[in-house]
Amino acid sequence: MTPLSVKSLEQIHRVDVDARSASLKVPGLIESSGRPIRSPATGEEHRVRIEIPGGIEFAIAEVGSASTKAAGAIELDLTDSYAQFNFLYHSRTGVVR
Repeated sequence: MTPLSVKSLEQIHRVDVDARSASLKVPGLIESSGRPIRSPATGEEHRVRIEIPGGIEFAIAEVGSASTKAAGAIELDLTDSYAQFNFLYHSRTGVVR
């Protein structure tokens, strides 16, 4: 069996839900990063979760902070905005349980 392509592309995203960490970069279009929220008093990481048993989007989401810069038709320049890290289990028929 041979691969369809032998060309390897640079990874443009990474996500670690448990660590509340993520990044996405498409040169010339978007750059985004997510991280844990921190206590303004101590600087220590807070761990905040949203749990929705039977939820239609997710069962558990970790809350974090994000920054995004985007160019193009929709320009964004967001710093320390809301972030959510979760696993989505969807198929063409809806949520997979």
